[in-house]
Amino acid sequence: MMEVMDAAHGTSRLSEKTSRALLLRERWDRLPLLMVLVLYTVVVLRCAWISDDAYITFRTVDNFAAGYGLTWNTAERVQAFTHPLWALLLSATYMLTREIHVTTLALSAGLSALAVLLYAAALAPTPLTATVGVTIFLMSKSFVDYSTSGLENPLSHLLLALYLLVLLRRAPSNGRLFILALLGGLVTLNRMDLVLLVLPGLLVAWYQRRGIRAAGTLLLGFAPFLLWEAFSLFYYGFLFPNTAYAKLNTDLPAGALIRQGLCYLLSSLNMDPLTPLILATGLLLPFIIRQRRCMPVSVGIALYLVYVVAVGADFMAGRFLTAPLLCAVVVLSRSPAARSPRALLIVLALVIITGLASPHPPPLSTDRYGANERYIDAHGVGDERAFYYPATGLLLAVRGAPVPDHSWAWIGRDVRRESPAVYVAQNVGFLGFEAGPAVHIVDLYALAEPLLARLPYRATADWRIGHFRRSLPEGYLETLRGGQNVIADRRIASLYDALALITRGRLLDPQRLAAIVRLNTGLEL
Repeated sequence: MMEVMDAAHGTSRLSEKTSRALLLRERWDRLPLLMVLVLYTVVVLRCAWISDDAYITFRTVDNFAAGYGLTWNTAERVQAFTHPLWALLLSATYMLTREIHVTTLALSAGLSALAVLLYAAALAPTPLTATVGVTIFLMSKSFVDYSTSGLENPLSHLLLALYLLVLLRRAPSNGRLFILALLGGLVTLNRMDLVLLVLPGLLVAWYQRRGIRAAGTLLLGFAPFLLWEAFSLFYYGFLFPNTAYAKLNTDLPAGALIRQGLCYLLSSLNMDPLTPLILATGLLLPFIIRQRRCMPVSVGIALYLVYVVAVGADFMAGRFLTAPLLCAVVVLSRSPAARSPRALLIVLALVIITGLASPHPPPLSTDRYGANERYIDAHGVGDERAFYYPATGLLLAVRGAPVPDHSWAWIGRDVRRESPAVYVAQNVGFLGFEAGPAVHIVDLYALAEPLLARLPYRATADWRIGHFRRSLPEGYLETLRGGQNVIADRRIASLYDALALITRGRLLDPQRLAAIVRLNTGLEL
C-alpha cells in the first residue's frame, strides 16, 4: 500500500514539474512577441505625425464643437471629410480635451496598438506566428506611417481586425451574422470604399444561411451606415462626400487613371517594398493552397486593389494599402505553413531583411525624418510623413515646438488676425483650421467647395492625382462676399442657386428638398 502511495506521489511531483516546465516554455515563447509589440508601439510614437489633409477634418470637428454643425465653412453644409465614423470619434474626444493635435495622435496610436494587439492575441494561431505578423506591421513603412497621420486608418485597422475575428470562425448563427454585418457596416461608415474589403465575406456568410431572414440580418447590421446616409442626404443634400465629386469629376480618361493607379503601386514598391510583397502573397496564397475559409478575404483584397487602380489611387504613398495589408497578414497567419516554426523563422528573417533594405525602415526613423528628403516621385506620389513630420511630429510637440509649425499654418494665423470675409487658398488643412470659423475659405482643389467640385476639371499636361485645381468662375467671389448671385455664366449661376438652396437654406424648406431630388437624379445641372 505504501509503495502505491509513494508511486502516486512521485507521479504527482513529476506532473507538477512538467506543468512548470510547460508554463516556463510558454512564457519564453511569448517573450519575443511581447518585445516586438513594445517595439511596434515605440516606433509608432516616434514616427507619429499629422497630415494637412487631416486638418481639413479638424476644421469641421472644431466647428461642430463650437456649435456650427458638421460644416467646413459655417455658412454652408458641406461634407469635406471622407470618414464619418472617424470624424465623429474625433469630435467626441476633442470636446473633452479641447486640444486637437496631441489628442488625435494619442487616439490614433492607441487604436493602432489595439488593432495589432487584437491580431496577436486572437487572430494569430501561435505566439511565433503573431511575432512574425507584428514584425510585418513594424517593418511596413505604410502601416507605421498611417498608424497615425490624423486620418481614419487606425480605426479601420481595428474594425477590420474585429470583422476578421468573427468572419474566420465557424459558420455564423443569426446572432453572429448580425455582429459580422454590424462590423462590416462600421468599416464602411469609417470609409465608404472599404466596403469592397468586407463585401465578399458578408456574401459568403449570408449564403451559408440564405433566406430573407439572413438578408434582413445583414441589412440590420448596416443600420448605422444607412442612418448616416439618410442623415447625409437630408443634412448635406448628397449621399457622397464633397471630396468624391471633386476627385471624380474630371475629364481624365480611364486609361490615364489606370496607369496612374499602377504607378501608385510601383511607387509603393519603391518606397516600401515589404507591403506590396505581403499583399501579393496574401492575395494569391489561399487559392494556391485551396484555403477556402480565407478566400473571401483575398477576394476582398483583390476587389479593393482593382478599385484603387481604377480611380488612379492617391498621392499619399501607402495610404490605401494599410487596410488590405492587415487582411493579408491575417490570411498568411492562417495558412498551414504558419504553424511550422522553421518556416516562420525563415519568413521572419526575410521580413526583417526586406524591411531594413527599404529606403526608410520605420525602426530606424529619427526626429530628423523629412529634413532632407525628396518627397514626391515622378508619378506625383509623395512620402507625406517626410513632408509633414518636421511640422507636426509628436516628438517636436513634446519638446514644446508650436504645431503645426508650417508656413500654411502661419498664413492661417495671419488670416485669423486680419479676418477677411472670404479667403482663397489651396492646401487648406492647416490654413483653414488656424484661420478659424469666421473666415470663409474657398478651396481651389474643391474638396470643401460644393460649386467648384461640380465643375469638371480640365486636365493639363502636368496634372497630379488628388490635386485637381479649379478655376474660379467670373463673379463667384463677389457672390460669396455680397450674398447676391452675380456669376457671369448663366449655367454655373443656376447651379450655384440650386447648391446654395441645398447647403444654406432651411433644412425643411420644400424648395430645398425638391432641389436635393433634382440634383441627385440629374434632372438639373
